[in-house]
Amino acid sequence: MSENTRRGNETDLLAFGEWCRNRGVSDLPAEPITLAAYLTYAANLVDEHGDYFYAPGTLGRWVGSINKAHFLKGFPKPGADPEVVFTMAGIRRERARPEARKAPLLLADLKRVLGEIDLHSWPAGVIGQRDATIMLFGFAGAYRRSELAALTLQDVRLHPEDGLHVLLRQSKTDQESRGAVKGLPYGANPTTCPPCAFVRWVRILAATATGRAETMRVLRDVDTSKHVCRGPLPELATLDLSLPLFRPVMKNGNILDRAITGGVVNIVVQRRVAASGMNAPIYGAHSLRAGFVTQAFRAGATHHEVMRQTLHKGITTLEIYSRENDPLRHNAVTRIGL
Repeated sequence: MSENTRRGNETDLLAFGEWCRNRGVSDLPAEPITLAAYLTYAANLVDEHGDYFYAPGTLGRWVGSINKAHFLKGFPKPGADPEVVFTMAGIRRERARPEARKAPLLLADLKRVLGEIDLHSWPAGVIGQRDATIMLFGFAGAYRRSELAALTLQDVRLHPEDGLHVLLRQSKTDQESRGAVKGLPYGANPTTCPPCAFVRWVRILAATATGRAETMRVLRDVDTSKHVCRGPLPELATLDLSLPLFRPVMKNGNILDRAITGGVVNIVVQRRVAASGMNAPIYGAHSLRAGFVTQAFRAGATHHEVMRQTLHKGITTLEIYSRENDPLRHNAVTRIGL
């Protein structure tokens, strides 16, 4: 057993033990109903933005740790009891639903939304540049809102051939923080090119550190009809790369040093969608990720290709996206000659 695995098992057992002691029940040996109640409790914990704290895979790991502790002491494994098996099956079934079930924002919709964002005036252009970058990263990278909020400048690297390599340090399905790198490619259209959006946003970040006049000059010179992603980016060297990529922008155009929250991503999407004349209430932060999946399937991408970007562990959730947002794909109804 590796040191990381051993520490993980110990942490799992300590958490379960504390939960049991607070409720006056035994953790070793534990009754199956106790473990089932613990898993149900943990499965329903959410953060301030409504995101679940623990993925089903994490809960399954806990069951494994608790089972092993019981086996080593000669006790029956509570996780093998039907009560716990059924509980875990129910949790996995419930989580198989797309997280917010918001409408997917498809590429045509995204172009429409981006076309309505003010990228030039001051101070509206400052927040406009940030919001456009958030939406392009969220769509092209199939990010969850919490993942976008957690990105720092040092997580993003310009790549001469691929566009951007973006390090995702931890995700909902990577609770052990192994990390993964997502590629955000050069776009044919400068308006929908993630590397171009990143370059423009970095230039704004650097300009605001200099002052209002420089920020206004940079905004005035923005030309979204031309690519800016292939040249040098000396402004990046002037910034503290440990700071968040996406930050709150004040009404006067000042940019704070702290990270936005996942809730801000949701507000950005709904506000920008509304400004484009679309039905804002049916959209949210998850529309970017759902839009990527739906658009990719419609373009003929395989499940494996989609999973390379979404980092899903299996195809179950992807099948739900496909059925709900692209129901005619590979459907026999299109072949019966109506």
